[in-house]
Amino acid sequence: MPFGFFAARGTCIIAFAFVLAMASPARPREYSSAESSSSSPSYLFSASFDYAAGKEVIEDHSSADPQSPAVQRQFVIVRIDFIGNRRVRKDTLTARIFSREGDVYSEEALRRDFQALWNTQFFEDVKLRVEDAPNRPDGKIIIFEVKERPQIRRIRYDGIHSVSESDILDRFKERKVGLSVESQFDPTKIKRAEVVLKDLLGEHGRQFAKVTPQYERIASSNAVILVFKVEEGPKVKVGRIKFTGNHAFSDRKLIRAMRHDRPYAIPLYFTYIPVLTKTYDREKLSEDLEVGVRGLYRDNGYFKVSVGEPILENIDTRSARLGVPLVTGKSHGKAVNITIHIEEGERFRMGTLKIVSSDPDKALSLKVDALKTAFPLKQGDIFSTEKVRKALETYGKIYGEYGFIDFTPEPDTEVDDANKIINLTLRFDEQKQYFVRRIDFSGNTTTRDKVIRRELLIDEGQLFNKRLWELSVLRLNQLDYFNKIEADKDAEIKRNNKEGTVDINLKLKEKGKQSIGLQGGVSGLAGSFIGLTYQTNNFLGLGETLTFSAQFGDLTRSFLFGFTEPYLFDRPISSGFTIFSSRYKFDQARQAALLSGQSVSINPQFVQNYNQDSTGFTLFASYPIRKLSFTRVAVQYGLTRTNITAFNDASKLLFTQVQFRSIAGPSALNGIVSSAITPSITYNTVNNPINPTGGKSYFYSLSFSGLGGNVKSISNVFDWKYYHPVNKRRNVLGFHATGAYITGYGGGEPPPYSRFYLGGESDIRGFDIRSITPVTFIPVATTQQFTYICNTCLNGFGGPSPRTVSVPVLGYTITFPGGDTQGYGNVEYRIPIIGNTFQTVLFFDGGTNGILRKGALRLDPTGFTNLTTSFPGAVSSGALAADRRLGISPGTNFRLRGSTGIEFVVQLPIIQAPFRVYYAYNIHRIHSQLLAPPDFIEATEICDPSLGDNCVKSGVGRLPATLPPDVWRFQVRPTIEQLLRNPGSLNYFEPARTFRFTVSRTF
Repeated sequence: MPFGFFAARGTCIIAFAFVLAMASPARPREYSSAESSSSSPSYLFSASFDYAAGKEVIEDHSSADPQSPAVQRQFVIVRIDFIGNRRVRKDTLTARIFSREGDVYSEEALRRDFQALWNTQFFEDVKLRVEDAPNRPDGKIIIFEVKERPQIRRIRYDGIHSVSESDILDRFKERKVGLSVESQFDPTKIKRAEVVLKDLLGEHGRQFAKVTPQYERIASSNAVILVFKVEEGPKVKVGRIKFTGNHAFSDRKLIRAMRHDRPYAIPLYFTYIPVLTKTYDREKLSEDLEVGVRGLYRDNGYFKVSVGEPILENIDTRSARLGVPLVTGKSHGKAVNITIHIEEGERFRMGTLKIVSSDPDKALSLKVDALKTAFPLKQGDIFSTEKVRKALETYGKIYGEYGFIDFTPEPDTEVDDANKIINLTLRFDEQKQYFVRRIDFSGNTTTRDKVIRRELLIDEGQLFNKRLWELSVLRLNQLDYFNKIEADKDAEIKRNNKEGTVDINLKLKEKGKQSIGLQGGVSGLAGSFIGLTYQTNNFLGLGETLTFSAQFGDLTRSFLFGFTEPYLFDRPISSGFTIFSSRYKFDQARQAALLSGQSVSINPQFVQNYNQDSTGFTLFASYPIRKLSFTRVAVQYGLTRTNITAFNDASKLLFTQVQFRSIAGPSALNGIVSSAITPSITYNTVNNPINPTGGKSYFYSLSFSGLGGNVKSISNVFDWKYYHPVNKRRNVLGFHATGAYITGYGGGEPPPYSRFYLGGESDIRGFDIRSITPVTFIPVATTQQFTYICNTCLNGFGGPSPRTVSVPVLGYTITFPGGDTQGYGNVEYRIPIIGNTFQTVLFFDGGTNGILRKGALRLDPTGFTNLTTSFPGAVSSGALAADRRLGISPGTNFRLRGSTGIEFVVQLPIIQAPFRVYYAYNIHRIHSQLLAPPDFIEATEICDPSLGDNCVKSGVGRLPATLPPDVWRFQVRPTIEQLLRNPGSLNYFEPARTFRFTVSRTF
């Protein structure tokens, strides 16, 4: 039993010692400054984020006097636990800390681990506590208690009106804020978003905006709704802008140089009228001062100009809402008055120019003298930084043509204050010269590579000519097979610096090769119409074009079938044919009534009214001049048969009495056969055939009719177009001019329908279709009947009876023959509102039309002989011209016309036709009465010596000799005199303004 006794004794001693230890005060622990508590765990470190205050709260309960390293090595980390992590895996957290199981326990190391875990921004609450290992006396268990930050399920912007949510998201993306839905709640990112949002509102004039981020907890989830409470405040406008110290330029000119802060204004010839003020933006003001004001001075020689910091004065304003005070009242706002001090300095001129290589050991590849000729400033010229900037761009293009695509120029100025000159040194870093190794295409699923490659002006193995590459892209855009190609975005250029070569991969996106277009609307030329067009823009991927169109309307009917082969026999010969049939009803009075909405005041017998039926075909071919690349020479042959059906005297006389071929009389209306060959030359760099934004085109043709047929004429046509992008390439300024001349040869003259008429949506918009033309008078033989009362002729009741007498009269019919020469021009300022779908156009049209060869407009010999036979005295009296010429009404030949206005264009992709409404005001117009020459009656019919007439040659006239004297003197003779004193007239009243809907474009 001794062993049992000692065992019991030992157990009691140990229990007694344990009780004493529990009753005695605990010794302070090495890793904590707080007392242990059995009711709640003791944390060594803790950190949390106070969302209300927006601050971090970090507590450190570690020992202030740690033990020596010798003592610390007694403890070992046996386990590391993480409690509370849901989305973040334990492996991820373990990788973020430095301590590992088995490491020596160290509070300093734990402090580092705690800080690393807190800096991950994963958690809103992190606590670290240490427990003794239950199975190992020297072991420690490290426990991280974490609470993950909530997820942002939704972001809301309350009280914001000046900008859209998409604008905010775009700005967040641009500034790399990193705040998005389903991201973790990060106070740092939220604070950055608050700053970016304030800046964005400030750009829209809300400098006094207040942004307060808040959040709403979503129940039963660790997620929040982030809310930005916004108080925009008043919109700040640009107030008065004042300059001090400026002498070279007026305040008005300096303000006009400030693109962002100048007021919206109506420009006039010498000045402008301000309409609306712009929104104030401090960054844009700085840009205006640097680029606008300082740039204006430096472009005019004031190289050392100093533009001071603007003095800003915030003021309260009270202005009318929407500019209508009586209707909407007034509102309070804020504005910023801006005062800018300028020290102009001296004006400098251009001194010497040096062009050197940036590498002193390497000479320039191009001749320096040739490079100097491209510099726009000569010695002694006013120095201009703008011209220097453009010169550097020019040098970049010059070197780009020789394969130096990484060429970099660096200007170095030397200011000579004594002589007021600036010596300029241009250092050229040519870098490597590149050749083309390979050209590939991607995205052309249908179009074959050879169709694309034949439009390129550079080949593999050649120098990479940057200009030729840009022209090649332009040629591809002109094909209209692909979406718009941009040379700097769609071409991937890979450089091989070692070999000095480039590989080009052109990324393309094809358009639909087949299109079916439905057209319809109202046009001054075609009336109301509907049409169907089918076209294969890129047939079988080989570039051929197959076209069929049909159009029906109350004035027109046309059919056309055509085929074009752009590369015949794999050579750049564009060839094809068209077959057509058309009927055109030219009813001038009806067209004017249709477009004006009311009946015309012109006598229907004086205006043109006829049908023109034409059938025929054309054959054409064109070939490019390779060196000029955009220049093509072409030839076209056309055969057309035309029949005319006239419905009034003016049209009948125009076609039967006016000489235009050997056949006269009614036969002249049928079987008008024109066989014409037309050589032409074209230069075209317009970048898009439908909605151009840049480029120009020239066209000239010379047409010969008379290779068969019965029409002999020669016509010349010149056409010019130019498109220039403005306002940072957002808007387009377009110019168009056309001149044409037609004449006959070999005794023939052009038929009336081939002569020129202006007016309508295709040339001068404010005037009626084909209404601008000289007015002529065609003589016509008529018979005038006079009724009188015969007192000696008794009727059945014994009273006097009426009698009738006829007198041949040479009268005149007013008609519009068209001109043989015309010229007109158009200027348009196109403003896209919704891309190419909706545009606003400001325009001015002007032109003239007239008869240059007055001798060509004459009566047919047969018709003239008939008239002189009936009226032998007409030539001697001047009623008929001996050379058969027709008279032209004064003021109608080459009368200048002009119109200006605004139009709105809607272009729908499905319809494939531009619908437009325009309003035009006519600047030059005719608003007068046109008088025809007096009628002519032969003296042999009415000459009476008793009334003072000279009847030596003619003798007594037939009527005085045969009628009773009282009847002649008092009834017939006064009526004839009244007839001769009142010639025919035409009320030629062109409209002052026009409002019209049509389906077309002017150019």
